[in-house]
Amino acid sequence: HNLSYRHRRHQRLLAPSSPHCRHRAQPASSRFWMLGCALESREAVFAALSFSAASGSLLIINKLCIHAIPAPSFIATIQFAVCTLFCLFLRTSGLAAVDGFEREKVRPYIAYTGMFVCTIYCNMKALQNSNVETLIVFRACCPIVVSLLDYLFLGRELPSARSFASLLLLVAGATSYVLTDAQWKLSGLRAYGWVGAYFCILSVEMAYGKHIVGPHLGFTSPWGPTLYSNSLSLLPMAAIGLAASEAETVRTSQLSTGSVALLALSCVVGVAISFTGWYCRSLVTATCYTVLGVANK
Repeated sequence: HNLSYRHRRHQRLLAPSSPHCRHRAQPASSRFWMLGCALESREAVFAALSFSAASGSLLIINKLCIHAIPAPSFIATIQFAVCTLFCLFLRTSGLAAVDGFEREKVRPYIAYTGMFVCTIYCNMKALQNSNVETLIVFRACCPIVVSLLDYLFLGRELPSARSFASLLLLVAGATSYVLTDAQWKLSGLRAYGWVGAYFCILSVEMAYGKHIVGPHLGFTSPWGPTLYSNSLSLLPMAAIGLAASEAETVRTSQLSTGSVALLALSCVVGVAISFTGWYCRSLVTATCYTVLGVANK
């Protein structure tokens, strides 16, 4: 319990007994190896359940927010701002270890931020122009692409035959859904424009996100990536909102107490999903994290 987050994560990722390594060595003591695996699995399960609790609810909350305030970039910008301020509060108060801004850490997160902002915006636009089920089905196809990126760039093994068959079953279900979807029959390919963009960008983002949470950047806790990803996303998302004339939409919208309460709730859950997402991502592979994101929805 006295080990730092960085040291514990470094041990998990680099130890020969770690499931993150392709080649494994025989442990010196099977008793301590089994204990370490049990503790690691328990931590990973806790992180996964925490992430699921936040992610599984934010999709519905955002859908309700967009229905009340039809300005997806405005909603996302407010969520980013609240999360950034909360991280800075934790840093200044000393309640949590939050990394400051360092050049060698900021550079990879700028590239990630570009993909992150695009996926958030495409997610919001997809929710605005289609239903939740369509978004979930397309998201269900992402693990296949991520598993290949995992193998090509992150040194992971390819899925086993049984696992790959399960992933193909997801694609078969998605295909059958598309062919029977009313929106496809009415609008054709245009109905899936934003969802398709979300699918492509998200697949790359999942693999790259696993890379930048690795031990080579030396973050002291998941609050560091949380601060970086949210603060660096503020200006790009606000710019997208201004370009889409969402300022006028917000100005002419009649905000009720219920809509403001929904927005506040989305900000709280937004902080939770950002922290638990980076925490969970540091403990599992990119493919596992992607499958989890599908499953909790």
